Amino acid sequence: MADESALFAVRNLYYSGNYAQVISEASSSRVRASANQATAHQLDLFLFRALIATKDYARVAQEITESHRLGLQALKAQAVYLDAVQSADATGRDAALAHLREMLNVHSPEDPNPEASALEVKVVVGQVLASEGLVEEALTVLLPHNNHLESVAVVVQIYLQMNRLDLARKEVDSCKSWAEDAMLAQLMEAWVGLRVGGGDRYQNAYYIYEEIATSSTSPTVKSLVGEAVCNIQMGQYPEAEGILQEALAKEPGNTDAIVNQIVLSTLLSKPTEEINALV
Repeated sequence: MADESALFAVRNLYYSGNYAQVISEASSSRVRASANQATAHQLDLFLFRALIATKDYARVAQEITESHRLGLQALKAQAVYLDAVQSADATGRDAALAHLREMLNVHSPEDPNPEASALEVKVVVGQVLASEGLVEEALTVLLPHNNHLESVAVVVQIYLQMNRLDLARKEVDSCKSWAEDAMLAQLMEAWVGLRVGGGDRYQNAYYIYEEIATSSTSPTVKSLVGEAVCNIQMGQYPEAEGILQEALAKEPGNTDAIVNQIVLSTLLSKPTEEINALV
């Protein structure tokens, strides 16, 4: 049970945006010592996802080898893709995207859990296709999701991207019947609530982000920005400003925090010079 509790903690750290702590915990010899093979693989997934989130693409590409399971190899391909995007390498970007598509048809006879690996690959490919604007292809890859929570999360994000709030809401409502207490399910509820709008939905989304922020010793920038967005939507500008200042103190270059600070400053009719200084 110790390995399950460690994995639960790492998973929630990742979803809350505490990537540095994910990297530390998932790499810890203390955590690894009690992990069985399946848990070790899941820890690897969150470790490399956190490295991707912090844009350490080189480490991901270097440490994941052909001996790793397909879900991890897909993360390596995603890191290569994102590195090419970051460096404006169109050829490398196209090659990485083609490789990811090919991975959908790859099967390893030595894989102890091929069904789980296939879902892990689909999540990565779906994310990349959606980022390319290929939303219909992404949905074809991800559906049916067979109640795989991370697949559902990507599907919900795609529906929101398509402005299909009805379909996003349907997925979230269905998810409540089998994963209501999961942090990722709660985050999906907040995403949809913010897009659908309305006082109760904004308030509920705020409570979700607040609960996530207070679930650790130090709230992450991701959860703080979520709280701030909810406050902006509810017209609680002073509260939003204080939260965004806290977020920017933690991570001055965070794009989401800066964008929302610009929006808030505009709503507060702050001087143009002050707004321009944020850009």
